[in-house]
Amino acid sequence: MIYVFDTSPLSQLFGAFYRSRFPTLWDQFDELVAQGRVTSTREVAREIDNGPIPELKEWKRRHPQLFPPPTAAEGNVVRRIFEVPHFQANIGKKKLLRGGTNADPFVVARANVIQGAVVTMETTVPGGAKIGNICAHFGVPCMSLEDFMTTEGWRF
Repeated sequence: MIYVFDTSPLSQLFGAFYRSRFPTLWDQFDELVAQGRVTSTREVAREIDNGPIPELKEWKRRHPQLFPPPTAAEGNVVRRIFEVPHFQANIGKKKLLRGGTNADPFVVARANVIQGAVVTMETTVPGGAKIGNICAHFGVPCMSLEDFMTTEGWRF
């Protein structure tokens, strides 16, 4: 399975699971990266650049291939997401006014196109416009960081 990471699980990994304390976790994660089973989007890269975790920014810089720009097919899925009026709430007014980033629809679109699974820390809210709600609507598998580790059979 290919995993499309949202910003939140990457922030959690780099903010809480220090390489010196969790070497087995990082060996296994790095192996998935090397196998091409971990990917993300250019919009996640932008959120990382605006974020507070220097180690994550450095890792992103060393792995630019994980953060490609959207393809035409992905752009089409993003369009389909925002054709659903309810999901237009996913773009906050403040983000629009400030020119902020919004990776969620691009993460879902990438997973949809490559038939992968989204990894996010966002929870699905009944009637919400969160990433999990969008995934459910479009039939895209969605999981938490812990679910990702469970799916890979990791135990520490």
